[in-house]
Amino acid sequence: MDPGVRELGRDGSVRVCEYHCTAPKGAPTRTEEFVVPSLSIVRSGVFGFRSDKHPQILTTDFLLLGNPGQSYEVSHEHAGGDCCLVFQFDEAILAEVAAEHRRARQHSRRYFARSVLPPLPRVTALRHVLEQRLSLGGPTLELEELAIANAAYAMSTAAEGAARPSRAPEVSPRTRDSVYRTLDWLERSTADDVHLADVARVAELSPYHFLRVFKHEIGVTPYRYLVRARIRRAVNLLITTRQSVTTIAYDVGFGDLSNFVNTFRREVGSSPTQFRRTAQRGLGSGFQVRPASLRR
Repeated sequence: MDPGVRELGRDGSVRVCEYHCTAPKGAPTRTEEFVVPSLSIVRSGVFGFRSDKHPQILTTDFLLLGNPGQSYEVSHEHAGGDCCLVFQFDEAILAEVAAEHRRARQHSRRYFARSVLPPLPRVTALRHVLEQRLSLGGPTLELEELAIANAAYAMSTAAEGAARPSRAPEVSPRTRDSVYRTLDWLERSTADDVHLADVARVAELSPYHFLRVFKHEIGVTPYRYLVRARIRRAVNLLITTRQSVTTIAYDVGFGDLSNFVNTFRREVGSSPTQFRRTAQRGLGSGFQVRPASLRR
């Protein structure tokens, strides 16, 4: 076993590990290959990833999706070291999810249409619940349900956003660095009233060019990223504090409680109150484990 890998839990069809990479900034690029279907959530750090498309940057809460037999390169031109939570799946269970999805070709081993996804609040929420269960020695059945829910939702989201614009903007390494810089700035600005010109100024790009580059590199617009960052922060506060839902809504940057509740339900799959109850008691009928878009 790789010395950087620590197994956290295992079920018949799912294995959950924590992976620590200690490569320093500027380390030589490594070429590797996914052996089994996997979903990794970046816990900390930043690294570059390249497979069959342009290089992309991953940082905290980004998702890395792997299809078996897919080769890729990992680089550390921006920073050294990172930590990821890794879910590895038996192919049989992913093939069943893909068949229900009705987008994957029969017998195809390409379960995920994209390799990199920006942070998804629903996956973040499920991850928090799963990590809590692992720390408490929860039942393996629950581990499997949560892991498959993560994979199903990521598969659905990757398929929806697989198409890229026909004319992608030219992105230099320096411009890619500026986009990474804005991610950190947005994460620290969730409670502020943010405008496109403000973020573009941080990136040192014109608003129009920044908007095109950000969407191309990250997969969502700056506004969408900011909204999801607010919801991910709310998820953490709902689990770690006893603050009221109203207080949390205003603390994370929502000026209207009903807007917060509706946005949270859309991004996470349950209301803030239902999610808090689920995180405290375990999976319940109020928490939508499988995304509605995959139900038939």
